[in-house]
Amino acid sequence: MKSNNPVLRFHEFNENWVSRSIEELAKEFLGGGTPKTTISEFWNGEIPWIQSSDLTNHKVYGFTSKKKINSLAIKNSATKIIPKDSIAIVTRVGVGKIALFEHPYSTSQDFLSLSELNIDKWFGVYLLYNKLQKELKQVQGTSIKGITKSELLRKNVSLPEINEQIKLGDFFKKLDDTISLHQQELEALKQTKQGFLQKMFPKKGEILPQLRFKEFDGPWSHCKLKNLGEIKTGATPSTGNIDNYSEEGMLWITPTDIKGRVTKNSAKKLSLKGQEKARIVEPYSILVTSIASIGKNTMVESYASFNQQINSLTPFKSNDSYFLLTQSYFWSKEMKNKAASGTMQIVNKSEFSEMSFLVPEKKEQIKIGEFFKQLDKVIELKEKEIEALKETKKGFLQKMFV
Repeated sequence: MKSNNPVLRFHEFNENWVSRSIEELAKEFLGGGTPKTTISEFWNGEIPWIQSSDLTNHKVYGFTSKKKINSLAIKNSATKIIPKDSIAIVTRVGVGKIALFEHPYSTSQDFLSLSELNIDKWFGVYLLYNKLQKELKQVQGTSIKGITKSELLRKNVSLPEINEQIKLGDFFKKLDDTISLHQQELEALKQTKQGFLQKMFPKKGEILPQLRFKEFDGPWSHCKLKNLGEIKTGATPSTGNIDNYSEEGMLWITPTDIKGRVTKNSAKKLSLKGQEKARIVEPYSILVTSIASIGKNTMVESYASFNQQINSLTPFKSNDSYFLLTQSYFWSKEMKNKAASGTMQIVNKSEFSEMSFLVPEKKEQIKIGEFFKQLDKVIELKEKEIEALKETKKGFLQKMFV
């Protein structure tokens, strides 16, 4: 019998891991189905009905279903009530997603569920997550990627004796609990920021914010964006000419490069030759996506360039850049409304320039900008902690499973 051992183990275990087929991990394998959506009597019941879209790729428990069905739907469709502590595997649309459910549930036809497990449930879900996330991404289909029940059940996995299974399952469950706690804290921070945005900027039809630093009491003034800073629309030096680009050149930012409040890197950079054909902005300019993915905003802290899907605003000396970056949240809301009323998802330079917002004097702008800058730093730090934990989990999965 073939045996393999992981690179990293708890010190008290030394027995060889053994190879087993997925079919040997459970006593029952249940598929799913979709009750007719046109028959309302089947829906809004008490039985969770899980779809692939209810699950995420990097989590294996704690999901809630968007839809629920009743026993009548079970009788009149291919879906079944699946016992609690079963492992659901997506075998078609969204192939490779996996989850453990600690309550009875039902699924769409895109799932195969392993019930009455012969292994520790938490070890089992992490074992299969580690195995299937990698392997099923490579599954090829015609129009839909997928894997058949027989193909899936023939796959082999390596596993230890039950006590080591329990210890491993508990270890990864606690690690995921820690990640979830940090994610809840991050969500709370983002909600806190949303609350401050609503209270520290005037509501529509008002000229004063609800919450203010005590040393300020004057009214805010309406001002068009073109009067707050210099506005430019980006350009794209020919990508067919490799001389326009350089690995060590100037940032050339596209919407996909915008991932945070400050953008410090880009997939492509411009050479000196490319810079001659680009539109360049000064440090502390604000970039706003204005075509298709409207309203992704960021700041650059160095000289930078960008493509034509982006408008920039370089603040005049009478305005604070981080205040305007923070206020750009409201720019985005108005831009999305403008774009939704047109035939194309676009807000051109002239429309962008004419948008008007309330602003206070610069001293108050600086104070507000600094407040949100510190809050954004706390949010960014929390995001980095979560990413570090996810990378830690990824490393442990690679070393503690075969």
